Amino acid sequence: MRLLLLSAVFGCSFAATAQDTLKSMNMETFLMHVKENHPVALVASNSVLQAQQIVRLSKGAFDPAVFAGIDQKYFNGTTYYSTITSGIKIPTRIGVDLKVMADWNRGDYLNPQSRVPDDGLSYLGVEVPIGRGLFTDDRRTQLRRAEVALQQSGTERQLTLNSLLYEAGKQFLVWQEQQAQLELAKEGLELAELRLKQVRAAAEIGDRPAIDTVEALAQFINRKIDFDQRTLDEANARLGVQVYIWEKGTIPLELEPSVRAETLEPAAPQLIAPDSMDNHPWLSWYDLKLSDLKLEKKLKVEQLKPQLNFNYNLLQSPSDLVSTNYSITNYKWGASFYMPILLRKERSSLEVTKLKILSAQYDQQLKAREINTRLQQVRNDWAARWSQCQSALQVSQNYFTLTQAERSLFELGESSLFLINAREMSYLSAQSKYLEYAAKTQKSALETKYALGTLGL
Repeated sequence: MRLLLLSAVFGCSFAATAQDTLKSMNMETFLMHVKENHPVALVASNSVLQAQQIVRLSKGAFDPAVFAGIDQKYFNGTTYYSTITSGIKIPTRIGVDLKVMADWNRGDYLNPQSRVPDDGLSYLGVEVPIGRGLFTDDRRTQLRRAEVALQQSGTERQLTLNSLLYEAGKQFLVWQEQQAQLELAKEGLELAELRLKQVRAAAEIGDRPAIDTVEALAQFINRKIDFDQRTLDEANARLGVQVYIWEKGTIPLELEPSVRAETLEPAAPQLIAPDSMDNHPWLSWYDLKLSDLKLEKKLKVEQLKPQLNFNYNLLQSPSDLVSTNYSITNYKWGASFYMPILLRKERSSLEVTKLKILSAQYDQQLKAREINTRLQQVRNDWAARWSQCQSALQVSQNYFTLTQAERSLFELGESSLFLINAREMSYLSAQSKYLEYAAKTQKSALETKYALGTLGL
């Protein structure tokens, strides 16, 4: 695996400290990298490309086609027959097929109806479905459904990215919180270590009872245990983020040890626009599904009609093919008719499609209700977590003030080791709770985007 995170890859900002420079990665940059490089995201993009090719394939049904054929028989020096046919057929998207043909036929035993002038006979013709196929047919329906499927694949890609980035974002927030908790545990450990040294020094000169060193050491060991646990939690959270980091979907990458998540800050609630659900990808997906089913229904309705096809060909010699001097007296025409009597197959197929449409409408209404309910829940959660975060911050600040005051008294010898430890523990616990609620507000912000389906945009 490769070590990751040059500034050019993630666009990282650099935070200068007194000793070194650390690379800082924010949520937006991380999610953008996941969107562009994660295998799941690339598979979703490939699905769109496949849908584009299916549209192209469907358009192929309307490609002009050139055809030709020759059939000859010679025996004992006699030309029994020689028939040559060539032409071009041009399908159109209105259901009418145009064609230009030419025949060159001769022979002693040629079928009389195949006889043509010596220089051949050309046709300028048209085929029109008057009954079934007049308003739509398999070719036109297939193309329109492919175009709908292309739009649907784009929506499915957005839904896939929405879920992927939501999971990645949650893991990033875990890393942010664990990193902040580790820094807090480190602060507490350094304070305990400093106090242990101070108490030991004071005990050696008789300013403090020797028993205080036991309490100071116990406090140091407890905070060391907490620091080790936080170190483990941060390392595991970092690995969880690393799972989402790839290079073009093929090379898994590693975070450099110096890379840190952006400092955790609480996210204030934002108003959700009343029309925010109108363009939700799930509802758009169902709209497209209904459009596809309606195209299928239109084709099924068309199949209830009888097949009545009409073709008409103006006749002209090949040498005068480009001439406009056509005569309506020189023509060839034909018609065909076919219709099942009971139409059971066609009627049943139509009813099945109608039931599919009804089911899709039910599913869409259910999904809309679920999305709306989830948005309300997220909005309520975000407001509550923001309030809790502000309260936790206030409590943390109050305990910090008490700790600072108690620390001054302790240094003057007017406070006990137990009391200063109790003050610090209260502050550390309150600050840890504040970080927890700050992470929850960020998670609510992420959940709001996920519920709106906008993470994949």
